Amino acid sequence: MDIISLVLLIFIGIAILGPDKLPAGIEALWLNITNFLRGQEGQEPLSLEEAREKWRASDSPIYSAVLLLRAATEHLLELRRRIFKILIFMAVATIGAAFGTDYILAMLTRPAGGVKLIALRPTENFTLYLKVVLAAGLVLSVPVIIYHLLRFIEPALETPQERKLYRILVWWAIPFSGLFFLAGIAFAYFVMLPFSLKYLGGFGGQFAEAQWNISEYISFTLAILLWVGGAFETPLAMFVLSKANIIPSEKFSRARRFAYVGIAILAAVITPTPDAFNMLVVMGPLVGLYELGILLSKLA
Repeated sequence: MDIISLVLLIFIGIAILGPDKLPAGIEALWLNITNFLRGQEGQEPLSLEEAREKWRASDSPIYSAVLLLRAATEHLLELRRRIFKILIFMAVATIGAAFGTDYILAMLTRPAGGVKLIALRPTENFTLYLKVVLAAGLVLSVPVIIYHLLRFIEPALETPQERKLYRILVWWAIPFSGLFFLAGIAFAYFVMLPFSLKYLGGFGGQFAEAQWNISEYISFTLAILLWVGGAFETPLAMFVLSKANIIPSEKFSRARRFAYVGIAILAAVITPTPDAFNMLVVMGPLVGLYELGILLSKLA
């Protein structure tokens, strides 16, 4: 189980069980697993106290998580309330997004041009609709998620630098991050995807007619849009780091050559085609964004 899955399970447990019951529930589950494994080896089962001593002696991460949850019960109760508010908003946003699913799918499939999109399984179109609705609901909920996250961590900020960084995030990063992200999506949708998909659709056309699986196509398109949208946040991130006195603008200028190498690698990863032209189509704006970031960091 990776760290993201573990965090998601803890969040779900906090929302459903509550922070006061979650530590005891984790302990009971882990005790049953431990005793089951001991039974497989012919050993006697442990009591809860004996298991705690064993976990403590072995520096068990599960036991450490239980102790952390017990110590942070009050904060987790506040987190639970905010998780419920987020989930309610996400449910409403998902229901609202369901009414625009046809429009969203029409927009996403338009860059495919003349390539025929096909469904290979009886339930594929249904699961695709569901996937798009949930993704749209999540995207619409991002501002609410960020708001509740910032409000949750605000009481823990004590030093002047932490408070300054918080104010920068509230007044600069969050309002403008949406604009930069939308600019990246617009660039990917109107410039990058048409070139890339035209190349991919026509490659090898003398041997076979291109027909793409619609689920894979939508996943591919969404990945490109999100990758490029995230890459367009670079100038804002550089501005915030300089504004918070974490990285001065001079360091960004001195690191220009290394940044260009990193941009070339990133462009090669993002670009779905092997030709140099499409890579340059992506790399050019990224270089411009880095230079814009240097300019903004000097103005910070």
